[in-house]
Amino acid sequence: MRRQKKWRVKAPHAALRQILATEVGISKILAQLLINRGIYTVDQARAFLGSELDRLFSPWLMKDMEKAVERILQARQKGEQILVYGDYDVDGITGTTVLVLALRKLGCRVDYFIPHRLEEGYGLNKEALERAVEQGVALLVTVDCGISGAAEVETAKELGLDVIITDHHEPPEQLPAAMAVLDPKRPDCTYPFKELAGVGVALKLIQGIFERAGLGQGEWEEYLDLVCLGTVADIVPLQGENRILVKHGLNRIARTDRPGLQALIKVSGVKNESLGTRELGFALAPRLNAAGRMGDAALGVELLLATDPLKAEHMAEALNRGNQERQQVESKVLAEALALVEADPAMAEEKVLVLASTNWHPGVIGIVASRLVDRFYRPVFMISLEEGKGKGSARSIPGFHLYQAMVSCQEHLEQFGGHAMAAGFSIHEDKIMDFRRAVNKLADEILTEEHLTPNLDLDALVNLTELSLDTVQELDQLSPFGHCNPGPILGCCQATVLHCREVGKNGSHLKIKVREDQVILDGIGFNLASYSEMLATGDTVDMAFVPSINFWNGRSSVQLEVKEFKEAGEVTPREDGLGASEGMQEFLRKALYLPEEKVTEGLIPLGILQWCWGNTNNKPGQSFNHTDIELEDFRDCPDRLAQLLQIIDRDNSSLVMVESVAQAIQVAAFLCTREYPWRREVLVYHPLMEDAAVQKMADHLRANRVKVVVATTFAPFNGVHFDQMIFFHLPFHPGECHIANWRTRKVVLLGGKAQALEAREHIQAMAPDREALAALFKFLRLKIDHQGKGQAGKQDLRQCLKGFYPRAADLAIEIGLTVFRELGLIDYSKQGNTYFFKINLNVRSDLKNSQTYHRALHTKEECLRFQRHYLSATGEQLLQLFNSSF
Repeated sequence: MRRQKKWRVKAPHAALRQILATEVGISKILAQLLINRGIYTVDQARAFLGSELDRLFSPWLMKDMEKAVERILQARQKGEQILVYGDYDVDGITGTTVLVLALRKLGCRVDYFIPHRLEEGYGLNKEALERAVEQGVALLVTVDCGISGAAEVETAKELGLDVIITDHHEPPEQLPAAMAVLDPKRPDCTYPFKELAGVGVALKLIQGIFERAGLGQGEWEEYLDLVCLGTVADIVPLQGENRILVKHGLNRIARTDRPGLQALIKVSGVKNESLGTRELGFALAPRLNAAGRMGDAALGVELLLATDPLKAEHMAEALNRGNQERQQVESKVLAEALALVEADPAMAEEKVLVLASTNWHPGVIGIVASRLVDRFYRPVFMISLEEGKGKGSARSIPGFHLYQAMVSCQEHLEQFGGHAMAAGFSIHEDKIMDFRRAVNKLADEILTEEHLTPNLDLDALVNLTELSLDTVQELDQLSPFGHCNPGPILGCCQATVLHCREVGKNGSHLKIKVREDQVILDGIGFNLASYSEMLATGDTVDMAFVPSINFWNGRSSVQLEVKEFKEAGEVTPREDGLGASEGMQEFLRKALYLPEEKVTEGLIPLGILQWCWGNTNNKPGQSFNHTDIELEDFRDCPDRLAQLLQIIDRDNSSLVMVESVAQAIQVAAFLCTREYPWRREVLVYHPLMEDAAVQKMADHLRANRVKVVVATTFAPFNGVHFDQMIFFHLPFHPGECHIANWRTRKVVLLGGKAQALEAREHIQAMAPDREALAALFKFLRLKIDHQGKGQAGKQDLRQCLKGFYPRAADLAIEIGLTVFRELGLIDYSKQGNTYFFKINLNVRSDLKNSQTYHRALHTKEECLRFQRHYLSATGEQLLQLFNSSF
């Protein structure tokens, strides 16, 4: 059942790659790797690479946060007993620990409880609630559990126990009737980031409590080490807020002063200086997890709460012994599971493996399920049976959503919960065969042979000459690596083998030296010695590898960690990932994939070009009668893209107005790769499109086959009706707010203060000051020959003005050259991205003689004045602005 891996190379997106490389100041390789990880806009790229703590969203954006904070502070004031009720995995253990530490810091009376995996199972249970009430608990706060506990919360209410739920799992249709339910995955929760781990949701609650109690940011930052550990262990996507928490948490773990963490690191055999996500996931987390898998998870909490180093060492050693026991039990269960598959030919042909036994320890079946997924590459459901009842754990592959699958088969299950890739459930023994048939019937409808073929996804094909030390070091900006942010895997084709040999204790590894063109690099392939027979000296081979820096004897060099070899010519390109319907695919592709020389033209906001040059395609059209327009103001929203998705999803049709060609490409690419039904109905307009494409787009609009249009301002589509008109950008001039030619009932504002700094830079660049113009002219003089003739690439000119206008140099170049020509200082022409010019050395002139310079100064003041008004105006005042265009 094991299958050969299929190599797939992500299709390069040339235009988007160049936009990110130019605007963010990174290499094209890094830009493409960002795109491969779902980073499509300049804002996303800067946030991802920066990952500053101040980019974390306000906790008050989470539904029910106000209620939760108010109730906890009330409990503190009244001296009520609080119980933190956590889950038994690392996410729950760390989340419980940080919440207990934070509440104790505030002076609350607080204790914790974690159910025993074997005796009590996952989540809330009635007996534990009754004991809590008997012990005088007035308020219970869950961590990493509770979202599926509607019945148990009703029991708590009957007992007079208040409950606050903090969870991150998929919510059922009926939410528990708790005092507050904090879960970013709630359908009615507008919190921008949905993928927090359970410990991450607990941290948001702590942020809210500390802020209301008057404590600053530095107070909750001390928990980032534990938040980092729980986040990595729970294998949530390392993007967005998770990436920020892990990036800053890793630094804290390496220098932690918590005796418990210090002891755990020591017993794991990990060095502090080499602590990364791999060490957390494969060394620290399993030992902490062993407490919940093999015994009582409370030992993990006690370790992390410990203040006595000696006691912490004893507890860490106990956890290490538990982990060793877990490994032995896991090996036994894995062997038995493999024997079951081999003994059942019918099961071997099924797309989903459903395995059950009375001999299996329920604490290790999740790990074994992961091992079986790695081996057979198909979803696996493992069930531990005792007295006719089964406790199950499931793991999946991309394309088969476990939670949704269990919803479809829920008549066979007692309880269930989890994510797309991992889930837990309970089932009666006599229902197992029915469930096996049902889930495989569902899999037959969903999973194709392509789904069941394991893939090795390559970020890009490169020439080894591209892998300089600087480039490889730059790629480290992608770290920390983890789920949804894997380490970069690159490929090269037809590299020549110069030498290879088996190395390592048992000769299981492969040391290789390869050449491409004039570059020779060393490579190491762990557990790849079996490939040595196909790697004769002088042969050519395709390689998949992770580039790294090797330090030896004080020297640094690029080294390749080889993942696989293939005979030349077997690499399969992937699709571009556009989600458009078949009829729109080609049209959308042409709009998004521009020639490289055209991309730089598209970086300048059209609102500025309109007032500087009057060169838009906008044509006056018929104004339409309108009823009162509704205005929604999201100018201060913390995440424009997340807010945009929510706004689009609620209405039938949307026109998204953007500032430039580059922004149109970014936003459209982002929208058509989201998992929304309407992604197949997205089109884009910008003025660099061919006339035939624009006409075809108009036909689609008239036929009402479009849900979303992303368009630059002054788009030439008069009279088309949209339910809402969304201003994604911050307008530069009142003319951009002229909506008389559009038929819409609602205007939504997204551009605001967060975009003001960059907008101001573009505005300043439209009238370069004397110092910038002098630097540009001096640079041109250095490029001329004895006849006054010269040439310069746009990249060189951009570099010249980068210090004055880091993100708006292209605009300053065009304005500056035009001013020089009007003053008679130069003559120039342009071919592609190269300027050919002649300087008239005998001419002396003054800036006051340039009409362009005068007009640019006047327009700059107008734009700055308008944006100040736009940002400070009330929603009612802006509504008057839009209505005034009729």
